[in-house]
Amino acid sequence: MIKGFKVMTFHHTPNPEAAQFIMSGDVMKKGTKTFSSPEQSKRDPLAEALFKIYGVENVFIKENFVTITKSPVVAWTTLMEPIQNTLEKHTTFYETCDEDSQPEPETSNILEKVEVEDFPNLTDTQKSEVIDAMLDHAIRPALANDGGGITLLGIEGNRVRVHYQGACGTCPSSTAGTLEFIENFLKDTLSKDLKVETVDVSTV
Repeated sequence: MIKGFKVMTFHHTPNPEAAQFIMSGDVMKKGTKTFSSPEQSKRDPLAEALFKIYGVENVFIKENFVTITKSPVVAWTTLMEPIQNTLEKHTTFYETCDEDSQPEPETSNILEKVEVEDFPNLTDTQKSEVIDAMLDHAIRPALANDGGGITLLGIEGNRVRVHYQGACGTCPSSTAGTLEFIENFLKDTLSKDLKVETVDVSTV
């Protein structure tokens, strides 16, 4: 376990309101942590401290980085120093992640077990497992590089419901180019009838 985390660097993401702060070591060994409001940050010292900084709207933690999404009314030049100081003071290693509370599907060999032509005949649960494995394989690594992530909420018939995390959450390209890319990818690899839609989990 690493103690005394330092901010090594930061870079802007495709979302102009989000920046990715790279820490001096892994903050989590698996999964993600998302805090979308001060209420959600209760009992988490890092998130609570970050939300006390005026302008911070979302905190997303994965691997060795923390992505901060800010309000458009506050400039990054104002936020950089207090965010860095807060990260270095309060960051500790997370033993648990948001995904721990969710059932873990058996996706390890699912792509080898399922033939593409069989996909339309699978149950919604089986389809979800296949799609989640495809996201793991081809989509999530690229989103993580830009400080974000994506959660599969479920599938109903041909409707695939997803939720963007971190920098992807309020990024204009997430609701247009990225979503279109994911939909076309799933159509090309699994079924031309699939339709991908985003869901704001804070409203459901």
